[in-house]
Amino acid sequence: MATDVALDIGTSRTRLATADRGILFDEPTMVAIDTTSGEVVDVGHGAIDLIGRTPRHTVVFRPLSQGTTVDFDVTARLIAGLFERAGVSKLSRARVVMSVPSLATSIERRALRQAAVQAGAREVSLMEAPIAAAIGLGLPVQDPVGSAVTVLGAGASESALISLGGIVSSGARRVGGNDIDNAIATLLRLRQGVVAAPTVIEELKISMSSARSRSHGQSHTISARAIEDGKIETVEVRAELVNAALADTVSATLRLIQECLADAPPDLSQDVSTQGMVLVGGHAQLTDFAELIAHTTGVTIRVADEPGTVIIRGLQMCLEEMSSLHSLFRQVDR
Repeated sequence: MATDVALDIGTSRTRLATADRGILFDEPTMVAIDTTSGEVVDVGHGAIDLIGRTPRHTVVFRPLSQGTTVDFDVTARLIAGLFERAGVSKLSRARVVMSVPSLATSIERRALRQAAVQAGAREVSLMEAPIAAAIGLGLPVQDPVGSAVTVLGAGASESALISLGGIVSSGARRVGGNDIDNAIATLLRLRQGVVAAPTVIEELKISMSSARSRSHGQSHTISARAIEDGKIETVEVRAELVNAALADTVSATLRLIQECLADAPPDLSQDVSTQGMVLVGGHAQLTDFAELIAHTTGVTIRVADEPGTVIIRGLQMCLEEMSSLHSLFRQVDR
């Protein structure tokens, strides 16, 4: 019997759901592969746990960067590993609904679809992430009403105004939460001469960042490796360093939202003024970010409940209403 699967493969995190069992997988987008046999050793948290602890023939990959597939074969193996976790065999020939960034090229869309087919999918339908998010939020995407959604992911950010089942105006950049992490790591190297673990950098971002620099004066003590001699030492990191690392990504995100709103037809702009805009995605909860966007654009901004899972919830809803939403998939499959 065929199984319907919803799949949201992001730069940082991957989620899989079925219509009847809900979200079955919500873990980092990582896959460990035995290069001698080609077999998937583990995916998600299991793959991360293997970093630095494996023999040479076992390699851990992150197959996506900035919202796009950078290694087709590894992406296919990741999807196959996810299918196995969900109990979906190649014999079941699953129908798959996948999210794709609105800025993805036709080549990138084709690669993602073919990776799922190689992993064992019988049929693959793509849906642009802002539309999937709007469905997950319960917005009237197929009505002649403007619904504004901004997806703030790890590798790509996109803002879209949706009406009558399609994107009317949008703004997008290949920037996101990973760029903030990389900027923090760079400033730690340049200003304090240390290299910190990714988990430490993530903690700094969560605990001290402020899009409006309201965490001025705060500090956090971390353990990091000194570049000069390789020793582990304790250093004090001030909020000013973390907030400086936010600047470029925050500015780019504000610009893409302004582009989306500037291109909106007058009638739909009125809808946005009335209904506001919803933020979803991994760094939608960045401290003071929603307030800064509202101040800059003059639009009411709210952060979705559980913003990281909105897209997969929307895709899961699509599984239950494939026939009525068929036109939405057709528009994306270009």
